[in-house]
Amino acid sequence: MPNRTNGVKEYTWGAKRSKGKLIAVLAIVLIAGATVAGFLFFSREEKSAGPTVNVNGEEMIARKIDGVLVPVQRSNLFPVGVMIENLVSSRPPSGLSEANVVYEALAEGGITRFLALYASGYEIPKIGPIRSARLYYLDWVQEYGALYAHVGGSPEALQQIAAREIFDFNQFFNSQYFWRDTDRSAPHNVYTSSEKLTFALRDLEAQSEGGYDSWAFKEDAPQSSRPVEGKTIEIDFSSINYRVSYQYDLTENTYIRSLGGKLHVDSDDRQVKAKNVIVQFVETSLSDGEGRLSMKTTGEGRVLVFRDGAVIEGTWRKDSSDARTEFFDSTNTAIELNAGTIWVEVVPSDREVTYT
Repeated sequence: MPNRTNGVKEYTWGAKRSKGKLIAVLAIVLIAGATVAGFLFFSREEKSAGPTVNVNGEEMIARKIDGVLVPVQRSNLFPVGVMIENLVSSRPPSGLSEANVVYEALAEGGITRFLALYASGYEIPKIGPIRSARLYYLDWVQEYGALYAHVGGSPEALQQIAAREIFDFNQFFNSQYFWRDTDRSAPHNVYTSSEKLTFALRDLEAQSEGGYDSWAFKEDAPQSSRPVEGKTIEIDFSSINYRVSYQYDLTENTYIRSLGGKLHVDSDDRQVKAKNVIVQFVETSLSDGEGRLSMKTTGEGRVLVFRDGAVIEGTWRKDSSDARTEFFDSTNTAIELNAGTIWVEVVPSDREVTYT
């Protein structure tokens, strides 16, 4: 674990005053250039999970976070979790479709919020809008030991971030790695990018690789065995503006996401979709007079896992706040996921979820 007692190392995004420091600036530019080049020249093509294989002369292995086959050196990059807003006036988001794993849960007032996890090394020029931390999201951040990017937070969340020694990345104290979009009104206008997050990981002396346990992944079911009839998932979080639906695409074997009755797209019109949709039911209650919520994320409960156009009914289990949440079928066998994007919909146990 890196030493964070001294905070972020000073990094100046501009020219140095003295000639002697110019050499250091040039060195930083070269390092940054190499980092960005790594992002730019790494293909977004996603192949199915499997053992180490040789693809066009390059050794490939399943990426730890989502099972996609990638070059070995990209298989376990250190993860970053970003709190992304979902208030109606904050839409569309940026960079959400590029996340490897996304958790969606209610924050307060019937509004959901996203924890988007990134560990692919892709270039993502804009990620956000970024908002404040909430207590139960920390339990998902801890599963990955991820850097946690947010803008402030509830009193309970901020207290527990310190108490649990979460790898914290609060914009309040690290503003050089974020910016405010002048085309949007505060506080719905804070953004970052994959490049700035890469600089942050370097400056915070993060480990080069993640230290979490991977879920189990499998190959997609053959198209001939997938259902031909239309398959849908409907999640009623609160009002129509936060009603989520997924339409199964047989050809791509993906679930196309809609939000508030419209296709859910990023600011660059990239469609938000998933290879796996996990609906995790949790006990939910009010935690304070401000309408903030409490969610029981440890223990066990009901889960629905959607992949290959089918649903598996089972049980989720999480032994402690920093343990991975695991998903089991009715025979108590761990459920294998398809390689690719995973959306975890964390739903209060009294909410309605329908599917065909």
